[in-house]
Amino acid sequence: MTAASLRSQILPGALLALFALTACGTHLTPTIAQVDGRAVEVVEAGHGTATVVFESGLGNDWTAWDQVASEVSARARVFAYSRPGYGRSEASSAPRDGTHIVEELRALLVARGFSPPYILVGHSFGGAYQELFAKLHPEEIAGLVLVDSRPPDFGAACEQHGFTGCSIPRSAWGTLPAPQGAELEGFASISDELRAAGPFGNYPVRVLIATFHGLAPEAEAMWLAQGRALAAEATDGAPVVFEGAGHNLEVEQPREVSQAISSLVPAPGT
Repeated sequence: MTAASLRSQILPGALLALFALTACGTHLTPTIAQVDGRAVEVVEAGHGTATVVFESGLGNDWTAWDQVASEVSARARVFAYSRPGYGRSEASSAPRDGTHIVEELRALLVARGFSPPYILVGHSFGGAYQELFAKLHPEEIAGLVLVDSRPPDFGAACEQHGFTGCSIPRSAWGTLPAPQGAELEGFASISDELRAAGPFGNYPVRVLIATFHGLAPEAEAMWLAQGRALAAEATDGAPVVFEGAGHNLEVEQPREVSQAISSLVPAPGT
């Protein structure tokens, strides 16, 4: 049984919209890198002075970014990878909280010969990880694009307001494939990690927000409001609302997502 088929058996429609695995053909070619004795599936392409780094959401390997990264590679170097336990990347026994995931990515970038500053791009859970990366290491960041990033306090806010279907029930965590279950456990601390990391640095932040997740209208409105509020926290922050679009913007609207990323890539010679 695949992870996707298992997921479909245990989650209602609203949660599938929030956490569903995506599938797409491949434009870019991955390789297997050996880093600290562990196999990691990576994609490295493009050229230019800017490096765009992609982080996928819960349950997704690098392929969710394939079309977007392919388009962005015409203007910049791109780096995508599969986190431990996804795709062809070996699993890891290290903690799966946001800080560990950020530091693993930083070490991976250095090991593969990429140096900052980076333009970070993250979807859903991956958006929260990239937000943490940017706040912990602002001197390494040239820009941040959050693609329908999972608001860290969204589940708690839903519970407070009595909205249902906003989070994967804890009773289901143990039935998920190990990488997803471990990341859900670790994500429980992401709000505290982000608060401790402090504010955004002096770099542009673009928050791309979908408006359809299969949730109640009140919960959808709260997701939108939290995305707008996040953009407002940055000195150079802006929300970009995708009316009627679903959670997987990088698959549903790849051209528009690519354009949002490319707008932060410096023109040649600048």
